[in-house]
Amino acid sequence: MTRSTLPGPPRLAERVLSLVCAADERPYVLSDFRDAFRERLDSRGVAAARAWYWREVARSLAPLALCRLESRHRRVPAASNELWSRLAGDARFALRLTHRAPLPSIAVVATVALGIAATTAVLSVTDAVLLRPLPFAGSERVVRIDAVMKGGRAVDYLAYPDLMDFRRLVHEFSNVTVFSPTDVTLQHGANPQLLHTVQVDAAYASVFAMRPALGRLIVPADTLASAPKVVVLTWQFWAREFGADSSIVGKTIHIDDVPVEVVGVLAADAYVVPHHDIEALTPLRIPAGSFRKNRGAMWANAAARLGPAASIEQAQRDLASVAAMIRRQYAIANHDIGARIQPLRDAVIGPVRPMLELLTAAIAAVLLIACVNIANLILGRAQARSREFAVRSALGGSPSRVRFQVFVESLMLAAIGGAVGAALAPVLTRGFIAAYPDALPRADEVSITWAVALAAMALTIAAGLLSAAPAARRVARLDLTQDLRAGARSGERRTNAGRVLVVTQVAASLALLFAAGLLAHTFVGLTRVNPGFDARNTVSFFLQTPNGRYRKNADVVRYYDQTIAALRAIPGVRDVSTTTLLPFGNCCNLDTFVLEDRGDVGVKNPQAEVSGNAPDFERALGIPLLRGRSFTAHDDSTSAHVVMINAEAAKRFYPGKDPIGELLTWNGEPHWRIVGVVGTTHLGSLSEDPLPVLYVPTAQAPFLARFQYVVIRSARPPAEIVSAARTALHRIDPTIPLVDVATMQERVSHSLDAQRFRAALMGSLGALALVLALIGIYGVIAYSVSRRTREIGIRMALGEAAHAVRRRVVLDAFRLASVGLVIGVVLSLLAGKWLASFLVGVAPYDVGTLIESTGLIMVAVLAAAYGPARRAARVDPIRALRAE
Repeated sequence: MTRSTLPGPPRLAERVLSLVCAADERPYVLSDFRDAFRERLDSRGVAAARAWYWREVARSLAPLALCRLESRHRRVPAASNELWSRLAGDARFALRLTHRAPLPSIAVVATVALGIAATTAVLSVTDAVLLRPLPFAGSERVVRIDAVMKGGRAVDYLAYPDLMDFRRLVHEFSNVTVFSPTDVTLQHGANPQLLHTVQVDAAYASVFAMRPALGRLIVPADTLASAPKVVVLTWQFWAREFGADSSIVGKTIHIDDVPVEVVGVLAADAYVVPHHDIEALTPLRIPAGSFRKNRGAMWANAAARLGPAASIEQAQRDLASVAAMIRRQYAIANHDIGARIQPLRDAVIGPVRPMLELLTAAIAAVLLIACVNIANLILGRAQARSREFAVRSALGGSPSRVRFQVFVESLMLAAIGGAVGAALAPVLTRGFIAAYPDALPRADEVSITWAVALAAMALTIAAGLLSAAPAARRVARLDLTQDLRAGARSGERRTNAGRVLVVTQVAASLALLFAAGLLAHTFVGLTRVNPGFDARNTVSFFLQTPNGRYRKNADVVRYYDQTIAALRAIPGVRDVSTTTLLPFGNCCNLDTFVLEDRGDVGVKNPQAEVSGNAPDFERALGIPLLRGRSFTAHDDSTSAHVVMINAEAAKRFYPGKDPIGELLTWNGEPHWRIVGVVGTTHLGSLSEDPLPVLYVPTAQAPFLARFQYVVIRSARPPAEIVSAARTALHRIDPTIPLVDVATMQERVSHSLDAQRFRAALMGSLGALALVLALIGIYGVIAYSVSRRTREIGIRMALGEAAHAVRRRVVLDAFRLASVGLVIGVVLSLLAGKWLASFLVGVAPYDVGTLIESTGLIMVAVLAAAYGPARRAARVDPIRALRAE
């Protein structure tokens, strides 16, 4: 029997042995086992040899497996050490390059720092406001109930009987709470103060998952009309006003001149709805016969917690069904009134969502432009080192190794910039919150969380990789012959890559500038809108008479009469009056009335805002009296009822007719005679259409008079008038504070804060993008000129004039920018369509704004190209040719 025909080792055993052995040792081990097997085969036979083989394989499995693991552990650290050694070496080399040429590196670090800081700040705000659930248990299952009026307009107040029907008939709701914010006067300490409270029912704490830190919460017995008056303080107000005194529970404080027992303090993390500045909870009490129980009286806010198995979609369907049933049953009171629900988080953030989405998109565009600029800087430095890279490749260095070094250098600079940006982010976040118009919802929850930090880190790495990609691509295409000679071809490659980057910058910059222009035109247009009154030399403030001291309507009217008389006595005061509906102060009080010449037409009766006013209110506010007369002191409770309307009401309800002398029925009382027509004023926003208003004397409607704004017209400085007014009113009643003090010009200006903020923010980002684009264009044109020095020298030697050289360079820049402008126009049109909801009086595709934005880009291109063009025109042909 020849060796080739001898039986071999057991195949299964040999296969097991092969699997256990390390790859580099497998041939040697298998060869040794085969040799030993053949020796035993010759001496002992096949069966004995096979049995021995199985025994030795079984004995060797554990040692061979251990050796394999040890081999693997020995190899992994070696590879890891090699990687870290390579990284450390490349980082040290990058630091030496930075020390040798610090300006480009500083520019990269600064650009990344600003981009990451701004992006992290926006991400932290977006995360807290838009993404995180509200900070109480089960908040994702809590919804707000809104009324839907004719035309689809949603309002967040409903009639109390409707809400009771929803609570009873919508089975997807596990609980429904009714609440109403109200301001009261707190008499505590040296000076009285206005306290922001919310009247709540017993279900409020359950829906919003509240717990007390001290005492208890509102219970059903507290909402009975005959129950003792109680209050629950928020933790923040308790700590601020009462010094966190734990013995506060059971004590009595005075609210509206009435003693009220403090029964509890909310936990510090309690989430209070509807406003972040609520300072106390009081029981919601509705006395028998109160208008609050009327089916058509819409005043109550409501929220509901969905049942464990309920969905928002099913709850919405059932709510709409119940609302339709109520509408059929109460056709007059609930005519055209529906209902909807929306997640509480969406209701809380409200109009902030589109603003933050706009800001996020703008910041992303700026970050992209910044990355493009960084890429240009790194590409320029890589091109300057092309000879170095070519030498390394000629000596055997692999292109992948060179690309690795380029990425390490870029990531190191990006990491430094990212660290600086992360340190700046909290400052920018606080600045953004402070600059935001009004109060940013959930501002107290804004922080840089781990998720935001990881996102910022990912963005930093992405910025580093994106910025290094063009340079790495350039290195991957080294031409040893040309690069070793540092000739024109390598420069052309860099120029082509730089041109692509600049096109990107120009396109994004144009879109940002166009968006900023649209918002700026909206803001400027609104500043030119006539508010309908003369806001100059006018100061206003809010007064609220406490129920405890002013129980009767006559007492309230008497207080305001004394107030007006005292303020008129102040030197320099020209006009004083009061109103319950102050333009840009409070809005609104919608009510229905009947035109007596047409009769009661039910649901078709006209509606208007109703305002209670003292005599001469239009003179104090600077509203023109168009026809008829104003109220006088004789228009009191004993005289015939009179009313004034604004021009908008006259146009809608008395078209082509003089309304003076016409009669109407309001508040269930007939024969209110129209005695005057005043100009139409904007009430809450210059961007909204004016509303019809019904003005009545507060002396004839004293139930309107408890809460009023006082308006003073004077040539004296507002601060002096307010100080004198405080002194005068303190003598009348020292327990009533002056709050919400502002000039009318300040109120009008404040109404434009949102538009001003958007325009300023987008304008700043657009300007930053323009500057970055200018730098990018300058870098590409300047480098192109430096690489074409020999060509320019030859042209000038052959007779080309200096102005022709300048023109050629500038035209090259404009040709480069024109490609970006074409792409930018498309992006601008898309941005305009997205911005349509923010625009007032400006078309989303406004051609004038697009021309202006394009003109700015062209000016920036000219400015960027001017310097390189001048240097090109000054090239000395002889020196250029000698240098080559």
